[in-house]
Amino acid sequence: MNEEFFRISSGLKNLIGSELITDNFVAVFELVKNSFDAKAHEVVIRFENLESDNGKIVILDNGKGMDYDDLLNKWLFVAYSAKKDKSEDADDYRNRIDLERFYAGAKGVGRFSCDRLGRYLNLISIKNEPNAKIENLNIDWHLFENDQKEEFINIPIQHQVLTTCPYPISHGTILEISGIHKDEWTRDNLKRLKDKLSKLVRPDLNKTVKEKNFKIKLEVPGELGRDREEKIKREKKGESEGSIYYNTVNGEIENFIFEALNIRTTKITSSVSVNGDKVITTLNDRETFIYEIEEVNRFNELKNTSITLYFLNKSSKDVFKRRMGIRAVDYGSVFVYKNGFRIYPYGERGDDSLGIDNRAVQGYNRYIGLRNLIGQLDIQGNDSDLKEATSRDAGLVKTKAYYQLADASPYADSLLIDTLKRLEKYVVEVTEWGLNDDNYDVKDSEKAKENLVKLISNIVDDKSLLRIDYNKDIINILNQQEEKSAKKLVANFKRVAAESQDQQLLNDAKALEARINRQSNALNSASTELKEVKEKGRKLQEELELQIAETLFAKADRGTDKTDLLSVQHHIYRHSAQHITGYIDQLVKLINEGASKDDLLKMASRISFENKKIITLSRFVTKAQFDTTVTKIEADIVSFINEYVVNVYQQYKHLIMNNQNLKITASAPKGLKFTMSFRPIEVIIILDNLLSNAFKANAKNVSVSWSQLSNNEVEVRIKDDGVGIPDANLSRVFDPRFTTTNGSGLGLYHTKDVVEKMKGTISVSNNLKGAEFTIRFKK
Repeated sequence: MNEEFFRISSGLKNLIGSELITDNFVAVFELVKNSFDAKAHEVVIRFENLESDNGKIVILDNGKGMDYDDLLNKWLFVAYSAKKDKSEDADDYRNRIDLERFYAGAKGVGRFSCDRLGRYLNLISIKNEPNAKIENLNIDWHLFENDQKEEFINIPIQHQVLTTCPYPISHGTILEISGIHKDEWTRDNLKRLKDKLSKLVRPDLNKTVKEKNFKIKLEVPGELGRDREEKIKREKKGESEGSIYYNTVNGEIENFIFEALNIRTTKITSSVSVNGDKVITTLNDRETFIYEIEEVNRFNELKNTSITLYFLNKSSKDVFKRRMGIRAVDYGSVFVYKNGFRIYPYGERGDDSLGIDNRAVQGYNRYIGLRNLIGQLDIQGNDSDLKEATSRDAGLVKTKAYYQLADASPYADSLLIDTLKRLEKYVVEVTEWGLNDDNYDVKDSEKAKENLVKLISNIVDDKSLLRIDYNKDIINILNQQEEKSAKKLVANFKRVAAESQDQQLLNDAKALEARINRQSNALNSASTELKEVKEKGRKLQEELELQIAETLFAKADRGTDKTDLLSVQHHIYRHSAQHITGYIDQLVKLINEGASKDDLLKMASRISFENKKIITLSRFVTKAQFDTTVTKIEADIVSFINEYVVNVYQQYKHLIMNNQNLKITASAPKGLKFTMSFRPIEVIIILDNLLSNAFKANAKNVSVSWSQLSNNEVEVRIKDDGVGIPDANLSRVFDPRFTTTNGSGLGLYHTKDVVEKMKGTISVSNNLKGAEFTIRFKK
């Protein structure tokens, strides 16, 4: 029996060159990856003379270079990859101990990218060793196309040793590609190349691989002038650094998108361990850590891989466009990286190779599509089951490992789907599609906390869970509304703690259980007390109405028409008193529902304010020359305040009888008038609060003085000679519930609120003796 052998036609060059690598950009990427694999710290891609017929592309790196033996037995050995059989650096001790050293390419055909870019290749290489020679190859790719009957190995390649190197490098490789099609490299295409190079290298590559910084630079001298014009134009418009970057050609390639989004949106990461035994998933919402879980890896074909996904709501997309200068949808979606380098076409706009959009159509309003998603799948190592197709824009080979990693069909079971489902659970059920608020915090929403507890409880229900860490601030502020979910959470925490022997988790479970029991007991006790409180409130309301009526009719110092007084009483009953009744009912409801302390205090503040209005009206209505209950009046606020503090407040008999005497003086520049629209009741409440505080501070004298700041603004200073305010408290006096007396701490809070509703401002300072409040009114 004879042995026969395949013969190889020169036409093979086209099959593994221009016909296999059909995209100019992908061809450049392959050559950049070769530079990385050659341990280059920097690669420069330079386009020269594009305006002439002598244009060329130069790709220069400072890698380890090649000697004649490397050229003959590796570079010229078609389809052979020294990276794949691990002989590339077998003689390098440093690489034998570097367990994280992987290669970006391992097919042995990337060098034929040169054929895609131009007819001629001039290769110059200097090996990183003493006394290295300057090796040179010259290739005319068209020689392989003259006669397909000619065997591939019979086409000659010109080799020589140069005496000098035309480029300033001590070691590395230069690829000069000429005979290019200059019309393929317009400014728009060069910008597209820069954009695609920005996504070629994984953003955190230099943080996770033991390499020095790997830089890529794009140099196109013919575009420098237009770059300067573009930069000046966009800087004048105040556009972002990202906008300038994406609209110029020259410069170092950057990829900063993922870090830029990290604090603005919801992020989830799932990582399979190096040995493939477990998966760790972490969820963060803006700056808030939500949870981290560790579970048994169900995907036996996967190891040393991870998925990171970012959810983009409208607010995040707006931030993206401001920072990057392009819309998120134009940037791309979910990219795939192997050993730090991108695999095409994943992530390209309009590409749904992972099936994410197809899945989203199956579950509208439940599933997240690519318009609201950006992220990356990261594969580490030389796993032959997760390998790139030989055609460099065809993605990964569809192996079992691929489907376990990335299949996103509606019924698939993959790491991508697991991660996406967990992101969807949080985004849809907890944050209601992320809301459109950069300042949103899940801890501020009772409904979100309740849904989050249910979500975590269901996660812990999974028997494959090994460990859980969660945001204690969220779980520790559970209210009675989540009692059922919380009890389930406690039971699951105890189970996981026992199985994993996690004592801290067990302690957390016991503490949470004790707090739930205390809340239940407190609620039962509060329900009984609430009935008594509501009854007391009803009686107090009746007594208040009677007291107001007696004050208006029996204690008036000035004759007032009975019809007017009845109108005021009607206003008090129909508005403020009924508001108080309604607010009390709402307060009872909030307590029954286990509302937060802040919500309860807000309702108490409303009741206090309405009560203040009733007291103010009942004290001063008979002194006023006008109806204080009208919505607004158009009057001189200077004379209104001066007459009120001197002629009304000082003469109120109830204050005098209780020795709350204050000597009040009021002054204003001659002829000063400031007519504006205001509600008398609101101004009275402001003054009543400030004068009452002056008395509590042991003041004997109060001065009210005016100054005009402009035609549209006046200032009144209300100064007392009391004990003053400690400097440490000056910045807090207007805060709700802050008080240094036995008061409610709501008076000055109300005062500031009313002033600001009048479009004014109020501030406070200390004098040599006493305190001084400054109020500014604007028309």
